[in-house]
Amino acid sequence: MRIIGGKHRGRPLTRVGKITTRETADMVKESVFNMLGGRIDGNALDLFAGSGAYGLEAISRGASHLFAVDSDRDAVKTIIKNTKSLKEDESVTIVQKDVIRFLNTLDTTQKFDTVFIDPPYDLIIYLDVINLLIPFLNDEAYVVCESKRQVVFEDQIQTLEKVKDRVYGIKRITIYKNKGTEA
Repeated sequence: MRIIGGKHRGRPLTRVGKITTRETADMVKESVFNMLGGRIDGNALDLFAGSGAYGLEAISRGASHLFAVDSDRDAVKTIIKNTKSLKEDESVTIVQKDVIRFLNTLDTTQKFDTVFIDPPYDLIIYLDVINLLIPFLNDEAYVVCESKRQVVFEDQIQTLEKVKDRVYGIKRITIYKNKGTEA
């Protein structure tokens, strides 16, 4: 597992190494960032972050700040290790907290431009997370959901419109774009 593009391209990342944490293959991660246009701007949020691979890839590709959230202590230790190895301590805020609790305690002035949602596949929590997340999205923000291939998301969820939906083996990647405040 490594950083695919940007200023840290080719740098290795440490895996969490637990059966409960499913790491995203480099090929899938590369496809996701290609679908997002390659470069990432603004603030990124990596929910159920695991090793932090999605979020740290976003930092490598230009995101100004990353919030990486995971409730698992080993995952948080791995994110810290990966962040330090990339020397990105100043650009990353790591939070060990349940994702729902994290979203319920966020300051309403906090806004994100790119969000990655990659929970354990058996945790059917996507809609709850997305509905809590919407007030914290900038207009034109992207929300990337990684799920089992059998999970098919709605074309629209509140102000989010599905713009990409691809299957890679057992995974489905669904990308939404925030169309902003509804009239």
